[in-house]
Amino acid sequence: MKIQNLIYKNVVLFCAVCLLPIHWALAQTDNAAILQKADSLYADRHYTESFQLYEQLYRKSQMFTPSMLLKMAFIQEGLGAYSQTLYFLNEYYLQTSDEKAIEKMQQLSQKYNLQGYQYDDYDIFLNVFRQYRYPILYGLLILALGGLLYTAFSKKTSPGRPYGLGVAYVLLLACLFVVTNYSFSVKRAIITADNAYIMDGPSAGAKVIAVSNKGDRVKVAGQQDVWTKIRRDDGQEAFIRQNNLLYIEP
Repeated sequence: MKIQNLIYKNVVLFCAVCLLPIHWALAQTDNAAILQKADSLYADRHYTESFQLYEQLYRKSQMFTPSMLLKMAFIQEGLGAYSQTLYFLNEYYLQTSDEKAIEKMQQLSQKYNLQGYQYDDYDIFLNVFRQYRYPILYGLLILALGGLLYTAFSKKTSPGRPYGLGVAYVLLLACLFVVTNYSFSVKRAIITADNAYIMDGPSAGAKVIAVSNKGDRVKVAGQQDVWTKIRRDDGQEAFIRQNNLLYIEP
């Protein structure tokens, strides 16, 4: 009986593994059909219906394209939901590094007197770096492997090795370590509640240090129970309830 159960479990596992690619392919086909229908509705200016389908893909299937994110931002702006507009513009920018998205976010922040939308050259560089992180990583790996092979073969033909080559190789390994172990991204969130309290501690009894505007963007510095630790534009750390935030995933 134990042997039969073992065989049965292995057969079920084997079938599940074999069927997984088929299930994934069918899901992708369904998602492509939904996206096509949503684009068609958008082109016909049925914005509410198209947004519902876009949101289904975005929330449930984790599927999106830069064009889709831009359309979602446009629809939300038409509905007057500026915090959602800013959220999708942020996501679009993270995917494309399109500086026009920065200009649009700054226009909205000025219009609604919002905080947290200042960009500098360092922010732009970090986003471009994050976007091309894996090609950079693969390039460094190829260089490291090439340097290793060169060192191995040159050792047989040359009794001494250039000092500069060794320094360059150490620097290359250091860069590889940094790129591999550090994300170089700042997690941010948009405040979605009107007049949300910003506290000086993770407690309802803590001191209220500010009342936020809906749409303000903050840097996320940590999590403690139902409280999110944030860093404001002035560098001050504070806390806000996490259900008042919409997290922007880098």
